[in-house]
Amino acid sequence: MDEFAEGAPCWADAALPDLRAGERFYGELFGWTFARGGTDTAAGDAFPRHSRALLDGKPVGALVAKRDGRMPTTWGVHLATPDLLGTVEKIRRAGGTVLTGPSGVGSYGRSALAADPEGAVFAVWQGGTRPGFGATDVPGAFCWTEVYVRNAEAADAFYPAVFGYALQDPPFDAGDFKTWALPGSGREVAGRAIVGDVVPAGMPPHFLLYFRVADVGESLATVRRAGGRVLVERQEIPGATFAVVVDNQGAAFAMMDGESGGDGGSRESGASQEPGASGASDGDAAARPGEAAGEGGAGSAAGGPGAGPAAAAGGPGRGTAAAPDAEPPSAPATSADGA
Repeated sequence: MDEFAEGAPCWADAALPDLRAGERFYGELFGWTFARGGTDTAAGDAFPRHSRALLDGKPVGALVAKRDGRMPTTWGVHLATPDLLGTVEKIRRAGGTVLTGPSGVGSYGRSALAADPEGAVFAVWQGGTRPGFGATDVPGAFCWTEVYVRNAEAADAFYPAVFGYALQDPPFDAGDFKTWALPGSGREVAGRAIVGDVVPAGMPPHFLLYFRVADVGESLATVRRAGGRVLVERQEIPGATFAVVVDNQGAAFAMMDGESGGDGGSRESGASQEPGASGASDGDAAARPGEAAGEGGAGSAAGGPGAGPAAAAGGPGRGTAAAPDAEPPSAPATSADGA
């Protein structure tokens, strides 16, 4: 069974009002196929409102049908833990809030939904038979995430206290941007950026997820053709290009081409590296997309794209796919589960 180091992003899911419309959009954009949940389906009875996304047969995320239209339409990230109860206690001690859970999803694993002190929402996953992504950092798969906050000091205290991250500065001037490196290995798996002054005052802190594409320009054309829109046009960073978009239902995410968003190689089920890792060295400036736009990174442009319009309406503590009144999270899956 694959293992994900504590604090490594291990899964991603999007809460959408229309699963079939989501399947059409992401199928065209990323080449995903889908295993639909429900009775007598491959995804299983435990997930009647989920569609598990597959890339070349490997699980790379999920689409989740919203139970309540008032909840935000948004992408959410799951961070791995070997000890869910211990992590939940750390979250509370560090000033965060546990919104739902801990709860079990059969043999697949256990999860909780939490918010940091400013309200940025994330899920925590202790994997069982489904530990996480079957592939990352290849075209069509997750490659990076970063949290956009207003209070850098609070975030820089909270996340290391919970997950043991080492905060690292980029090798060049990128404003107040930090990367999170895993203890022990030193692999960079995520970043922390500052919400820029151009972001509306009501926009809550949020996580922005990045997906690898072969060519950002071509992918932007596909987004528009499939009914999405562009929040941040193509921006160059050392060694790569990124853009921030909204899908055909309002969920925002980023796309990146060029070099990796993390600090190790591409990862497939059975490999030993954590999600979002690349072969770049610690000093490789190409690896950190949040540095591109200087202070605030991508979140500084177009009104804080990471949360999207729906997340802003949902308010702090509601910016992830697994809403408090929703079904259990989409349960990370291994490629061994099949389609």
